[in-house]
Amino acid sequence: MPEHHFRAAVAALVAVLVSGCSQDEVPTTGAGTGAVEGGGTSGSVPFELVATDQLAISPDGSQVIADCWNGICRWDAVDGTLELLPDRGSAAVSPDWSSLAVVGDDAAIVLEDLDSGDPTSELEGVDDGEVADGSPVTAVAYSPDGALVAAASLGSGGSGTLRVWSVDGREQTVFDTAGEVHRLAFSPDGQQVATAGNGPVEVHEIGSGDSQELGSGRGGTVAWSADGRQLVGPGADGQPVVWNTRTWAPAAELRGVRLHEAAFAPDDDVLALTSLDDTVVTLWPPDAQTAEVHELAGHSTAPGAVAWSPDGDVLYSVAAEDGVLAWDPERRTRADVVFEVPEDR
Repeated sequence: MPEHHFRAAVAALVAVLVSGCSQDEVPTTGAGTGAVEGGGTSGSVPFELVATDQLAISPDGSQVIADCWNGICRWDAVDGTLELLPDRGSAAVSPDWSSLAVVGDDAAIVLEDLDSGDPTSELEGVDDGEVADGSPVTAVAYSPDGALVAAASLGSGGSGTLRVWSVDGREQTVFDTAGEVHRLAFSPDGQQVATAGNGPVEVHEIGSGDSQELGSGRGGTVAWSADGRQLVGPGADGQPVVWNTRTWAPAAELRGVRLHEAAFAPDDDVLALTSLDDTVVTLWPPDAQTAEVHELAGHSTAPGAVAWSPDGDVLYSVAAEDGVLAWDPERRTRADVVFEVPEDR
């Protein structure tokens, strides 16, 4: 395992250990966002066959990517065959699938070509003084147009820092965050970044530099709807809450589920959710007058990241030992494709 992959793995593990739980024992979950539809993580931890905090679908829906213990796993979405990019780890995949953001040495974020691994840019400025071994970077994400990269890092006294660069390495803005950030997501227009971790959910305005806290709990993730009108994150008790992004008032919540990962369907009608308490994937239509919630059962351990195909016809979820499962969300059944899992350690 190369040094940058090892450092990324250590960073993910450190983030879990230092973050702890909220007073309601809602666990925080390592580095990164939601489903890597615009967010990412700082790589797999050594004891997972497949990392549960990252899942990305190519723009044409033909490929699936996740971090694996021995490299990057890239699957054919039709037949499930696995191509391993060995000895490489990622923090986030660009929206056009041309590049990866990797946690490099000295807390730098290195952008590299997805296929060749050649570095294309280096994003500097993160202070590594808060971590003696490994990287202070706890989450990384590309903006939806691929022009910006955001990274959260550890700060002093349990705080955090959020930096935004253009992909050519120019720093755009810096925010202090109320807590350590373990999930971040750009809004669809790329003008805002939402963060979650062991502090409250916050929304940061890139243009003005303003930030606001939402009435939320800790842990869990953040994810935007495709139209930008809704943001999901953890409520006071860890339950999924959807906020109206025009007023920032809560619009819906789902009691009985502790939010882990989430992804809106492309048409924004349904949210796919996972919880650390269960092995199912939950489908929740937050706008429905009488929300009919469905559960997709098939994982043997708690799944993490979820992601939709671009047309919304397939939902993907990932668990540490099962790897990736594909679902038909309309029929609420497993899809036919079976994804190969990487060789055991």
